[in-house]
Amino acid sequence: MTGGASIAAAMLLSVAPPTLAQGEGGPPADIGTMSNDAIEKRLKGLYGKPGTSACRDMVPLVTEMVRRKSFDPAYSSVKLAFDLQCAVEEKRYDDAYALLIRNEKVNGPTVAPIAGVMIALEAKQYEPAIDRLIAGTTKPADAGGLDDPVRNLIWLDRKLEAAGRTDLALTLNRRFVRTPLFRTLSGGDRDAVRETLFMREAKTGNIDAARPLLDSITTPYSYLRLLADRRYAALWSDLERNAGPNMATALGANVEKAEAERRRDPGDAGKLNDLVTALDEAGRYDEVLALTDAFADPAGFEALEEQHFWALDARANALDARGREAEASALFDAMAAIPFDATKNGWLINFVANRTARLARMGDWEKALVASDRAIFVANQYGSPYVKQFLAADRICALAGLGRMDEALPLLATVEQNRADSPSSAAGALQCAGRDDRAAEIVIEALRDPALRADMLRNLQGQEFTTQAMRSDGEDDFLLLKKRADVAAVYNEVGRDLPPSLITPAGKLWLERKAASAPRAGG
Repeated sequence: MTGGASIAAAMLLSVAPPTLAQGEGGPPADIGTMSNDAIEKRLKGLYGKPGTSACRDMVPLVTEMVRRKSFDPAYSSVKLAFDLQCAVEEKRYDDAYALLIRNEKVNGPTVAPIAGVMIALEAKQYEPAIDRLIAGTTKPADAGGLDDPVRNLIWLDRKLEAAGRTDLALTLNRRFVRTPLFRTLSGGDRDAVRETLFMREAKTGNIDAARPLLDSITTPYSYLRLLADRRYAALWSDLERNAGPNMATALGANVEKAEAERRRDPGDAGKLNDLVTALDEAGRYDEVLALTDAFADPAGFEALEEQHFWALDARANALDARGREAEASALFDAMAAIPFDATKNGWLINFVANRTARLARMGDWEKALVASDRAIFVANQYGSPYVKQFLAADRICALAGLGRMDEALPLLATVEQNRADSPSSAAGALQCAGRDDRAAEIVIEALRDPALRADMLRNLQGQEFTTQAMRSDGEDDFLLLKKRADVAAVYNEVGRDLPPSLITPAGKLWLERKAASAPRAGG
């Protein structure tokens, strides 16, 4: 469970009404006049039913049952559990945290471990939130531990930074690397944890503590963010040396690590995807295609795991790099056509969203608009606020590109209102709408926010630093904002332009295509 999910979605009540069984709920009625049998029938009908509200439906019923004292006394515990759910529904987080503590004393573990962290965080009980996350690392997921402790760590680290508690974010990371769980993680997960600790130590000015963690930085995404951000300036020379010319040293090491991990577990789809991704980022596109040939036929998609589809996402990028654009489009179309079921393949949102983003970047506005219909349908059922934000931004730009700006205006207000979920998407959408002044204000706002700065700096770099190999419709208009005096003043204070030595393999390909399409002198 990551930060994009709601607390309510993470809550898993372990306390259920005695003799609970599936039944039919009746229409709303005056509960005080209902018979005991009618109340119990309604409770059974509503329990677990999609759309049931703890506040509207369950709390009134169990409150009346407890008041009458004619039902099983265990309903008092059940009421406490639904009171907690209701407090979360209504975002009364101080009440929710107090009820969480009471529930745990009376009922034992009542919510999923990450939900307890979320409730404590929203109640500004930051140290207990850390304690709960660390406690969640001590048990396997099927025994009451965290389902995804590494992602949960990174999420809480960012939330604490956003709350201005970087001191506690550092404490969190230092405690996590001392847990027994840390020693059992895969190499990739250990690097992800150590990288988070590296960034936290460096931001705090603990350069000597950060330097031994430099070897955890392996991906282009991480290098490019760190090397554009002045908070890491004391370590830029170390990072550039480790990256090597055109990041070849780092990219090669990343491939070697992924190959070693896969040799240890050749049947693991996640290890396969890690290797395919590393090869893709290193520009070794033919190897990406060779490794994914065996499961690229849409006829076999139903048998694949999520990690196979991430590998196919990289395959689409490799096809674009090799000029096989129609095949890449067909692959994305086939992934988007998979029947969506939020209980089985909620992860499909990633690929329908990436399909839309790819078409938008290519300037294929009509196709991007059609793709966004499917993506927004899926996102409305399962997408995070971040995904919904950049899908709305892509749709705005597609409508603007087709001269249908009047249809985009309602979306524009929503994108700006939710800009914290993706400031770059909001600013890009405003640019498409011709509102450059407001777009610049959002960029400046993000550059001044310590929690949002790194991503904005990364997005203000040229396309020669991309890892995406699809055709582009030209220069990125987003970069024009950096030339404004108001944006440049803040940008130069907190960041810098990346040096040419860091141009990626995909970026080199983009430069070659740009040069080939440029008008010839005298021609």
